[in-house]
Amino acid sequence: MNMINIKEILKRIISGKNIKIACLAAGIILIIAAIIYNYSKRPVNIWFVEQGLEEKWAKVLQEAQAPEAFKETRTWDGVTIPAEGGILIATKPWKNDSKVSVFHRLAWDLEYQGATVLALDPWMIFRKHTDPSLTVDRILSEKGGNGVLLLPGRDKSVVWAWTGRFIQDKPGNFPSGNAIWREWEEKLFIGSRFPNGSLSYTWADAMFRLMGKETAWIYAPLSYFRRYNNPQKAILEASAFPEFTNSGEYSMQAEILWALPTGSEKKQKKLVSTINWLKNPNTQTIIANTFDWIPADPYGKPYDPMSFTSHRLWLTADWVYTIEE
Repeated sequence: MNMINIKEILKRIISGKNIKIACLAAGIILIIAAIIYNYSKRPVNIWFVEQGLEEKWAKVLQEAQAPEAFKETRTWDGVTIPAEGGILIATKPWKNDSKVSVFHRLAWDLEYQGATVLALDPWMIFRKHTDPSLTVDRILSEKGGNGVLLLPGRDKSVVWAWTGRFIQDKPGNFPSGNAIWREWEEKLFIGSRFPNGSLSYTWADAMFRLMGKETAWIYAPLSYFRRYNNPQKAILEASAFPEFTNSGEYSMQAEILWALPTGSEKKQKKLVSTINWLKNPNTQTIIANTFDWIPADPYGKPYDPMSFTSHRLWLTADWVYTIEE
């Protein structure tokens, strides 16, 4: 290339027309780069939330303010662990063929199979503070005895809860098979352990007697009493279910809320800040109050005296179990 051609090219490059084109091209490049950058920074993770919990979880996210924005909240089908990156919020994140799920040392570990425990709805014995504590002898006696052991039999979950207490052949060991569960359900109502007609009792029937003048006890989830709309409920106290053995171990039946990271290992590593936020006792206090449960973390703040007693039992329970529907 001779000197004349080089000069001609330089003239064209520095000419006003080409400067405008160059500036326009540079501007387009900057715009494209900004779009790519912004797209790369867009949230990609998803909250997968168990059906029925979506509204409560939306309130949690609104009040607690997660450190990272997620792309969306999607209702989980309850069957398959999602392959996309995100966090699954569920009470039953794993498929379980057995009737009962048992978790040992859960209050110490606060994790199980990669999932973090967020909050619990424990089953406790509720009574008026003027009534004596429920004893093992009173429970085991088919002839009944002093006081009324209430059971709203129309709620199948309550019948299963009582059955689960009797059906263990040793602490934490529950037999499988529907036949033996049905057999024990029938055994529950032999004799006068519960009032006549307990199978047809509603919650309203049971609560009417619990709040009356007679000595009475009821085995129920804490959430029911946190939502119980009666100003006189301040007279009620919660206590642990009396253990049938002298093993020194204490158990707790509870519904558990879990947070399970999903997606590839690489995607899960990017969720560390959100998982730490979920483990924070302040976050778990908000979750527990939204669900009317108790926080899993030892430093979470129970809502009221009944919640405080339940929380203390949770922290000392050797094992926790959940009865499947």
